Amino acid sequence: MLTTFGLDLMEEAVYRELGASPPPTAEELAGRLTVAPDLVRGCLDRLLERGLVRHSCDIPGGFAVVDPLLSLQESLAGQHEELMRRQRRVAETHAEIVRLLVSETPGRPGRTEEVERLTGTDEVRRRVDRLAGEAVREVLAFVPGGARSTTELAVARRNGAALLSRSVSVRAVGSDTGSYDAATLAHVRRLTGDGGRFRGCAAPLPEMIVFDGSVALVPLDPRNTAAGALQVAGPGLVAPLVFLFEQTWSSATPLGDGPNGKELALLRLVAEGYTDAAAAGRLHVSHRTVRRMMAVLMERLDARSRFEAGVEAARRGWL
Repeated sequence: MLTTFGLDLMEEAVYRELGASPPPTAEELAGRLTVAPDLVRGCLDRLLERGLVRHSCDIPGGFAVVDPLLSLQESLAGQHEELMRRQRRVAETHAEIVRLLVSETPGRPGRTEEVERLTGTDEVRRRVDRLAGEAVREVLAFVPGGARSTTELAVARRNGAALLSRSVSVRAVGSDTGSYDAATLAHVRRLTGDGGRFRGCAAPLPEMIVFDGSVALVPLDPRNTAAGALQVAGPGLVAPLVFLFEQTWSSATPLGDGPNGKELALLRLVAEGYTDAAAAGRLHVSHRTVRRMMAVLMERLDARSRFEAGVEAARRGWL
C-alpha cells in the first residue's frame, strides 16, 4: 500500500515495525527483520527523506513514525500542482504553435504546400470529412468542453463510426466531462463503447485534429473556431502537435475509470483530512450523499479505508 510513496518492501517493513510501542532502535529492527543493521539504517534515511519518520524527541538516537496521511496530503498536493503546471504548459505550447503556424500561412516561399488556410465552418467540415475518409492508422483530437450542436455531433458520430469500422485508432482528450451537456457526453460514451478512447484533462484545451501523424487541423483563432482553420502538413510542423497530444494524453484521466468533478473534489477534501460532514458542507450536498459517494469510490478503488482510497486514487493518477 505504501508503494505510492516509492517504498520498497524492506522500507515498508521497517516503517511498520517502528509503529510498535516503544519504537525499536535500528539494531533491534535489524534483529527483528533478520537483516544487516546497515540495511536498516539506509531504509531509515530514505524514510526520513520522504517525511514518513522523524527523529524521536523522547528516545536519543531513536525514530518515531509520522502519520502517513499527513505525508500523503503533501505528496498529493505536490503531484496536483505539478500536473496543473504541466497541463498549463501544454495549453501555452499549443497556443504558441498555433500562433507560429498562422504566421507561416501561404504567401511565404516554400510554405504553400505545408500550410493551407480554410475559411468558415463549412469548408473545415468538408476537409475533416475528407481527411477522416483517407485516414488509415490513427486520429488524435483535442475536444474542448461545452455543448456541441446537433450537426456537429452527427458529423463526429458518422466519422468516428467510419474510422473505427476500418480499425483506425481514435484517441481524444477533452476538458472535464462535467462541462459537457448530456448530448455531447452521450456521444463521447458511444465513441468509447465502439472502441475509441477518451481521456479528460483539467486544463482548457483548444481544438486540434491530427490524421495519421502527417496532417493536422488547428483553428485560425482558438477563441473563434467559426473563423476557420489551418491545415498543416509536413513532419516538421505536425510532429510537435503529435508530441503535444501525447504529453497531454499521458497525464489525462481515462473516461469511465476516473471520477467526475464532484467525486474528484470529494477525494481531494478527504486527502486534506476533511470529515464526511465537513466535506458535505464544502460540496453543498447532504452528509448522506457524501457517505454514499465515498462508499462508491472505495468500491471502485477496492479500498477498505479512506486512507487506502486516497493512496489508490493517487496511484491511478486521479489526484
